[in-house]
Parts: sequence; C-alpha cells; structure tokens
Amino acid sequence: MPVRVVLPAGPALGHPEQEILARLWRRPQTQTGWLSQVGLPSYQGSENGTVQAAEYRVWVRAPEHVRPVDGVDYDQAPPTG
Repeated sequence: MPVRVVLPAGPALGHPEQEILARLWRRPQTQTGWLSQVGLPSYQGSENGTVQAAEYRVWVRAPEHVRPVDGVDYDQAPPTG
C-alpha cells in the first residue's frame, strides 16, 4: 500500500526536504512509537551494464518520516508483515 516518505534535506546540495511515494511493508508499534518498513523506488545495475527498477527497504519513524496518501485506507496495513 502506498505512503509518502519524507527524505531529509540536503543543505550541502542546497535542496529542501522531499517527499516520494513508497510502499508500506510493515508498521509495528514499539515502546517508543510507530515504525514503518517502506520500500523506496530505486535502480539497480547488473554486471552486463543494464539498469532495472528496484526497491530499497528501510525502517523509518512515523509520523516524522511517513505520511498517508489521501484516499488510502490504512486499517488493513500489515502490523508486522
């Protein structure tokens, strides 16, 4: 299910925070709050020089780094995958 992930600002590069659309894989609640495992869109190169779409999975904190997509029902989101 889709979520918006807030990427950090890059002061050295002169750009502000950015949001990208990612896939929500898990969202367990911990003693310190909610975590979300998200799949960020990326690219992957192969040994023969081709480039393919790929996904890079990371853990981020919600709601600091994850925001809902309008119209998506998160009641069925996987708590632990």
